[in-house]
Amino acid sequence: MTYWRTVPSTYSDRLEELAQTLSTCRDVFHETADGFSWEPAAGSGAAQAATSLPSPDPAIDKPTGETGHRFITEAIQIFLFNAAAHLGSWAALLRAAEVVATPPLLLRAVIENCAHAVWVTGGDPTEAPENRLARAYLEELKSAEEAKKNAGRLRGKSDPTHARTADAYKKVKADIAARFPDSTPEELGKYRLHGQQLPGLEDAVKWMYDLTASFGGTIDAAVASGLYGLLSNLTHPTLYTVREMRVWTTDEKTGRGVANVSVTIDSVEKDVRVALAAFYNAMTYVTSYYGWPERALRTLESKIEAVIPDFFKAALEVE
Repeated sequence: MTYWRTVPSTYSDRLEELAQTLSTCRDVFHETADGFSWEPAAGSGAAQAATSLPSPDPAIDKPTGETGHRFITEAIQIFLFNAAAHLGSWAALLRAAEVVATPPLLLRAVIENCAHAVWVTGGDPTEAPENRLARAYLEELKSAEEAKKNAGRLRGKSDPTHARTADAYKKVKADIAARFPDSTPEELGKYRLHGQQLPGLEDAVKWMYDLTASFGGTIDAAVASGLYGLLSNLTHPTLYTVREMRVWTTDEKTGRGVANVSVTIDSVEKDVRVALAAFYNAMTYVTSYYGWPERALRTLESKIEAVIPDFFKAALEVE
């Protein structure tokens, strides 16, 4: 059995155009971050948080990082940074015509990071800032626990790295107890805080798509579950995903079967569309939360429309 990867040379121009849209996403993120320095505009939800959740937070003894409203911002910023970086990497792969195995991994990572950025931001601009702060702390708690756990496994519990991450984990829990006196170890053990529940990876994605569906999006939680499941199968060792890409032929010289692993340009574009929608929606929610001018979003819209003219058509029809 011989495997060949089939990417027609006629795809190159279209792959470059699609790569440009993904690169624009990354550029728009950095333009936004650099242009506004993550400072909220007057009258925005983030400005309300800055008023009610001062940074540094007086409730936190000896802070080791951001606190208050800046703590919320840092979580959102990191998730969007990751999504933008993955999109930039994907653009490089498209330019190299590497479209068979790796793009679904990046698509899953983009969707996951966008989902968590949107979850921390929230879908209701009028909700209490403390809810966002609780969600940011749940993300921090999970992150600190993972750092501690994996440091112990990699280096052993006697290693200074494990000691440092274990101390950081304890500090996060102490900060949560100080900031939310009604929290309990039992509730935190279930990743619950101040009425908020940290979703799992798939649940976060389903939540994001349910939110966007309520504003006219074409993917709801049920479809999102199938999408996430497929991307997970494409990420982890799964047999059927490659089998479905194989087109069998026979080598004329040897008579052996040849499995051509074929990917169509339509399937590549479909994945890019999903990534663009996730990132565009996440940037829209975040831009709205901070009350920033939408110049960068308009730049992204123009680029997407130039490359994929019908991208926004479905949303416009719903409206």
